[in-house]
Amino acid sequence: PMTEKLDGVKKAEDAGFSAIVLHSLFEEQLKLESEELNFHLNHGTESFAEALSYFPEAEEYRLGPEDYLEHIVKAKAAVKVPVIASLNGTSAGGWTDYAKKIQQAGADALELNIYYIPTGLDITADEVEKTYIDILKSVKSVVKIPVAVKLSPFFSSMGNMAKKLDAAGANGLVLFNRFYQPD
Repeated sequence: PMTEKLDGVKKAEDAGFSAIVLHSLFEEQLKLESEELNFHLNHGTESFAEALSYFPEAEEYRLGPEDYLEHIVKAKAAVKVPVIASLNGTSAGGWTDYAKKIQQAGADALELNIYYIPTGLDITADEVEKTYIDILKSVKSVVKIPVAVKLSPFFSSMGNMAKKLDAAGANGLVLFNRFYQPD
């Protein structure tokens, strides 16, 4: 929460932080907001012919990552220490598209905040690990900035997973992601 606002970013640097890690950009949140807005803008518009022009098209609303990207730009201008963006994607294209945009906004590095809960009974540990590796490789293929992977504490062989991520090109590992726990 400290880095969600520019004054918090500045306070962190003033307190001696050697780098600033921003809050995560969540692809699924952007998609949900877009879908909800589109539903509410279009709900009932076929009732009256003139109702079709009451609202602008959904594309005209600012629902993408623009606010997050703008926050990166402002944070970079406000502090001298490195600014590290954090990304939580849900699709292969989302990971790479948003990673490129984050790099273009000026982030010094990128943290991949992978929140993946394997719920299928037939998903193996190897498949779970491969998902992390594939995400890392796809992001590394489109950006030049350093990329760290934020790890879950629930790998059965943490050392082996760290070794695999290092071999796949991770520039750093973040220990550990605090997942929301279901009751």
